[in-house]
Amino acid sequence: MNGSSAKSKLLITFPTQLWLSLTKKYTYLQFEIKAFIPVEQDPFVGNSLIVITGSVPESFLQELDNHPSIISYSIMERTPNQMILNTITKDHILLLTIVKNMILVDLPVPVSNGVAEFVVSSTRSNIDQFIRDLENQGLIVEIKSIGNYSEDLLHNILTPRQFEVYTSAKQKGYYESPRQITLTELAREIEVAKSSLSSILQRIHSKLLGTS
Repeated sequence: MNGSSAKSKLLITFPTQLWLSLTKKYTYLQFEIKAFIPVEQDPFVGNSLIVITGSVPESFLQELDNHPSIISYSIMERTPNQMILNTITKDHILLLTIVKNMILVDLPVPVSNGVAEFVVSSTRSNIDQFIRDLENQGLIVEIKSIGNYSEDLLHNILTPRQFEVYTSAKQKGYYESPRQITLTELAREIEVAKSSLSSILQRIHSKLLGTS
């Protein structure tokens, strides 16, 4: 893999362990991550600035009070139609993985219905590792933008076997959110070992994410 710069748009579904999964319940509110930084490394703790647009009910703050990922939060500003939150959270999943893989994130990050739309930049190998790390921790990651590919271009950048696997995965809904087929099921469908399929997809994603 080369070290050329790559950019990708990823839809990342928050697990229940992270408080922003609450956006699945409060779908009428708009959430944006304006800033987030690690403030402690062991255990990993993140400081985030979140803007919530809409009328925030007290029930939301009560759930925030009781969420296991929240260490503390403060309301920086509140109007009838907007709230700015500063949160201190336990985050050994998303923020740690971003830092680990040297990922640059375009801010703000919109969050809706438990899904965050990240535009990320790094080397293509780092982005590929970032996706794999998140999926290994049970997060759903959809590659939303990897460039506009024609079949001819895909044939040019992928080996015949990689093209076959990629086409099969796409047709069977592996890249949908939520996924319509698991890695195990996909491996069974195309008659390849799960570990081998994981390696093939790893190489495919690396190539695709490296093309703007």
